[in-house]
Amino acid sequence: MHPLRNSIMKRFNLLVIGTALFFNSCSQSDKMESTADAAVAEVGAEYLDSPSPVMASKAVEGSAADVVTMQTPEAINPVVNKKIVRTGNISIESKDVKASKKTLDGLLKNVQGYYENETVNNARAYTSFDLVVRIPSNKLDALLANLENGTDKITEKNLRAEDVSAQYYDTESRLKSKRAYLERYQQMVSSAKSVKDLLEIQEQIRMLQEEIDASEGVLRSLSGQVNYSTLTIHLFEENANLPMGSNSFWTRVKDSFAFGWDLIENLTIGIIGLWPLLIVAVLVIYVIRSIRRRKRSNKMDNNLHG
Repeated sequence: MHPLRNSIMKRFNLLVIGTALFFNSCSQSDKMESTADAAVAEVGAEYLDSPSPVMASKAVEGSAADVVTMQTPEAINPVVNKKIVRTGNISIESKDVKASKKTLDGLLKNVQGYYENETVNNARAYTSFDLVVRIPSNKLDALLANLENGTDKITEKNLRAEDVSAQYYDTESRLKSKRAYLERYQQMVSSAKSVKDLLEIQEQIRMLQEEIDASEGVLRSLSGQVNYSTLTIHLFEENANLPMGSNSFWTRVKDSFAFGWDLIENLTIGIIGLWPLLIVAVLVIYVIRSIRRRKRSNKMDNNLHG
């Protein structure tokens, strides 16, 4: 055979092989893209042939889980974004607690934080603020640094970090599966064969919706705790102007007189309140004395006549 003809035939064969490989690749891609739809269609067929939607629900759950897995390949090898909940307590001694509170207000505003709870205590020996603040987690360290570098004294500090990644991602994964189940059950409504089947499907939908709502609530709560750290602050000032020495003695004497007078008032009011019992007691005493007098009188008369 002519060499030129051999060369042309070889190139033609390579072209045919390459074309065949190209179309085969496209066919495999289309097959992978339609796998989820095929799974759902298979579940529909199983439901239609099933005597009860309860039996069909097993097929729904299994196939829906497969769909979720196929649609989320990251579930096989996830890149975990850790979910850390940070909390802490800090006690701060101040020489001017009101001024320190204003400074804290400004620091909290700068980090987009807010007071979740605020309690003021004005005792004789000290004045204090018990504060629960929420701060964006990425700004907690900045707030703590400002507090530690201030003029007030840090008397106690305790920080905690809890990893809730497992709980968060487990709840998120279950939520995706439940949503897939719910979607398929909703599709089954139009294929129900009887009123009984329809009621069973609707009951499954109701239960799934409740579980989905609960899971969404858990995720919202965890996200809130992760995104915003909680710091409990005890800001206090000891009262340096307490009376000392003789002033303290006279204050105690004054308090004792006040206590004694209150006691007299309370006793008087108590006695007045018991007046019915007092009248009864007086009558009883009068009767007893009368009886004794009669006995004595009779005894004396007997002695005289004897």
